[in-house]
Amino acid sequence: MIRIIREISATVKMANDIAAQSGDGPRWTLFLTNRSFIAQVVALIFALLAIFGVFLPIDAADVAEIIGLAGYLLAQGWSLWERLRGKTRAVWNGDQARKAVEEADALSKALRDAGAR
Repeated sequence: MIRIIREISATVKMANDIAAQSGDGPRWTLFLTNRSFIAQVVALIFALLAIFGVFLPIDAADVAEIIGLAGYLLAQGWSLWERLRGKTRAVWNGDQARKAVEEADALSKALRDAGAR
């Protein structure tokens, strides 16, 4: 599993290097280091805590539920903001990593062709 993640990470790095050469900067991240993915994990943790009745250690149950809901909504909002405003895309497997390299190559070629005109 670690070997596969390293291979995907290396391919994502190659795609970002190609994109950086064309001035577009890094566009892809491995899902384990993608901020919106991490925000989704945090939101899931808050949701699971609420589902299983595990509340934060505060005396008033209402306050604990509000804090849990706030954590959940903040993490979901953060994730949504990252997806809507961010330039990065999460890469989950080798096929997506290869497609990222192909897209970076195409983008780089298109920008070179536009600069030559």
